Amino acid sequence: MAYDALELEIIDQEQREYIRVNDGDSVQDELVHFLKRTHDYQLAWVKVEGDKYVRYDRIASVAVRRGMDGS
Repeated sequence: MAYDALELEIIDQEQREYIRVNDGDSVQDELVHFLKRTHDYQLAWVKVEGDKYVRYDRIASVAVRRGMDGS
């Protein structure tokens, strides 16, 4: 099933990381929380797909990705 996510570009890392948006939540709202560092983004570490964490200060850019393949 397709899903929306925030795509993160990490400093010194070629592979992108993704924050999957929960069903029923707005990807736009998730982006606002991410940029304002509210909700799950208050700490120095951000949880991404695959139960991994990246440091917030290592994130170079963020983009909205809609309809990602969930299979």
